[in-house]
Amino acid sequence: MGYLKFWGVRGSIPTPGPSTTRYGGNTSCLEIQHNDKLIILDAGSGLRNLGNALMGKGQAVKAHVFITHMHWDHIQGIPFFTPAYIPGNSITFLGADEPDRSLQSIISGQMDPTYFPIELDDMGAELNFRNLSEDSYMINNIQFETLYVNHPGNSLGYKFHLDDTSIVYISDNEPFETQRADSDEMLGEDGNQKLIDFVKDCDILIHDAQYTQEEYEKHRTWGHSPFTFTVDMALKAHARQLVLFHHDPLHDDDAVDTILKAARERAQNSDHRLEIIAAQEGLELQV
Repeated sequence: MGYLKFWGVRGSIPTPGPSTTRYGGNTSCLEIQHNDKLIILDAGSGLRNLGNALMGKGQAVKAHVFITHMHWDHIQGIPFFTPAYIPGNSITFLGADEPDRSLQSIISGQMDPTYFPIELDDMGAELNFRNLSEDSYMINNIQFETLYVNHPGNSLGYKFHLDDTSIVYISDNEPFETQRADSDEMLGEDGNQKLIDFVKDCDILIHDAQYTQEEYEKHRTWGHSPFTFTVDMALKAHARQLVLFHHDPLHDDDAVDTILKAARERAQNSDHRLEIIAAQEGLELQV
């Protein structure tokens, strides 16, 4: 048994300030504690607060950090993750290499002295890096699967099997009606159906819902979903709970409220019962 906790729910760039106090302004970062094992999903700016909370427990930290992709809002918290500086801690980063750069070199690159005063090699914890592709894995006695999704770069979705609970985390993804030219071979001809099959019957689906439909029409090929697609996909996959995620930096708390209300109304027309909530910093779900 354990819990899932949201430490960063925003997309693209942190948005601190009075207009985002309810849902939060930090970028993507989730914590899963399960059977004394620590899983971290993405390493956006929310990772800093998670690291401080872990340090407050006074225990050694052994974490597996799953990165969906290497865009700045998903790795920018790493230089500020205090447990990574403490000898005796162990941090394993997992994600997809890019064709011309490894996971390790990308993470190290953002801490180049040009951009940051401390280099990756100066961190005192044991750091490990593991490249993932689209497959099924067993790590630290936890089974999980990966899926390439429709977002610029090698971007992965994750599905974790935790005892009787399945969790799907897809932070950045675009409907395949807008297909990237370089993704046909990687993702297949019917990526939406492949996505539905991946999500099928999951207990908790955390998925990109950055845009309204009107906003999406102005941002096709940017790699994100309108909430309408996300709700329809979750219904077709018979997910039990949908968490709207990766809130747009232009959306204040009231805008997220409006999207959540519209998403719930859309789901009411289906025979499948789907619980819908919006991701919020500090929110905990039992797993």
